Amino acid sequence: MIRRALSCAAVAAALLATARTALADRVAVLPARGGTDEAARSAAQAEVARGLAALGHTPAPDSAVAAALKGVADGVADTADEYRAVGAQAGADWVLAATVEPAVTTTRVELTAYLASTGRVESVAREVDRSASLRETQEMLAVLLRPEGVGAGALPWEQPAPSGSTGAPPASPVAAAPLVVPPVPEPPRSPPAKRVLMAYPLGPERVWPAYSGGRRLALSASLGAAVAAARLEGASGSAASMVGGVRLAYAVGDRGFELFAGGGGNLAGPPAGWIEGGARLLLTPSLAPHDGAWRASPLHLGPSIQLGAFFRAAGADVVGPGGATYRGDLAVHPALGASLDVVFALSRSAQLEAQLGNLRWIPTADGALLLVGATFGAGLRF
Repeated sequence: MIRRALSCAAVAAALLATARTALADRVAVLPARGGTDEAARSAAQAEVARGLAALGHTPAPDSAVAAALKGVADGVADTADEYRAVGAQAGADWVLAATVEPAVTTTRVELTAYLASTGRVESVAREVDRSASLRETQEMLAVLLRPEGVGAGALPWEQPAPSGSTGAPPASPVAAAPLVVPPVPEPPRSPPAKRVLMAYPLGPERVWPAYSGGRRLALSASLGAAVAAARLEGASGSAASMVGGVRLAYAVGDRGFELFAGGGGNLAGPPAGWIEGGARLLLTPSLAPHDGAWRASPLHLGPSIQLGAFFRAAGADVVGPGGATYRGDLAVHPALGASLDVVFALSRSAQLEAQLGNLRWIPTADGALLLVGATFGAGLRF
């Protein structure tokens, strides 16, 4: 009896240690399946929820799971891709599915777990004694919901009985005495520092960082208009032009800071062009914790500054942007610019963007030009 009690205590300690290392993850529990007994499925669902709570996990709200399942074609998630979609929509670290097959005194329970951070899918199954179903279900959860996974070798309930015991049939080492794993107090949680659920129009995804989604290189093109807000004395003709440009950018770090270089020119109006480089800071105003995870809409905005060269090729006398008259083959001037940039991401790979204001100050020997305008475009991230 002493030896058996020591065995039970050792198993309890192991399960408790496992529970502490699980780090109270958020689990999306799918509706239980299998058999024809609705009461058995409901009982299994309830025992899974109680077992998760006892191990310190946080079940995702049923409403969030139900909403996530609406995106599954047949309403039943049973593949890795469908688990991934449900986990992303519900903001869960794990997706857990239970299948039950009731018998007379036992129920065969199979638990399948999907770990969102790695895409791993694993299962465990056993014949659960109905008189100890809560404890035995909790034992299954303890070995399944851990970062290292199920591992190799026999599971705890498959271990042989301690040698030297008498009068007891071969059984699980914890079957001889009730095993109660005390609930682990859940520590204060903050949302994951390296994950955010982005509600992209082309499908929600868990990414990091919020702005680039991990795809740091971007190529974009834009069209727009510009007008000279300040013109040189004696300028004549139209001060408006249609402009176009291309830009190559690289997101640095995780705070929305991006460096870029590019160029463009007037597509209509006085012939002119420019090359420039600069930086911008794109913030995500909607980023906020929600049900234990970060969530955000894919709208980013922030200031941008540019420094470059403004040039104009000319033959005879030509009135340029802002009314300046250029002579000769080429006139080049420094240019300093600023704008408010707005980016709306359709997915991790595609985004729409706009530059508003587009202030460009161009000093010349005869004074300074000040151009204002706006451009709108699209880009791809790699």
